[in-house]
Amino acid sequence: MPSRPDPRLLALLCLSLASCTGDPVPSDSDTNTAAATTTDASATAVPTTGDATADYPSLAERPCPEDSILTAENFGAPFMLTHCTGCHHVALKEGGRAGAPLGVDFESLDKVRAQAAQIWARAADQNATMPPVGPPPADERAQLGEWLACGAPTAADL
Repeated sequence: MPSRPDPRLLALLCLSLASCTGDPVPSDSDTNTAAATTTDASATAVPTTGDATADYPSLAERPCPEDSILTAENFGAPFMLTHCTGCHHVALKEGGRAGAPLGVDFESLDKVRAQAAQIWARAADQNATMPPVGPPPADERAQLGEWLACGAPTAADL
């Protein structure tokens, strides 16, 4: 019997394609795994045009630089896979979410965009309360703020 795909890898694929056609079903070991895995795509350094030390009052007031090159493919999907979907994925049952509330899921670009202000308030720019095991470095939080402020675009959107 073939094994089921890792829902976090499916999330990366879904975000990269900007749509998801179905929800993956996790295996028992997937639901007990809270930490996300990294991929080669997340290891690619993407320059940020944002200021990693700037404080913004809200995502609505956070500027999107005109020359931003951040997309779901080169930043958003790898970031979400590395830092978020290990707990925030619809395929994870309540006991396998490390406390993440049911319904707060980021496995699709539509869901990320719908919750962009909340994601920003917890994990981007000066905000560093997520993930609870420790926030990403300031430069990655600045990139997340930039990507979200620009509308979480895909490469096709630029």
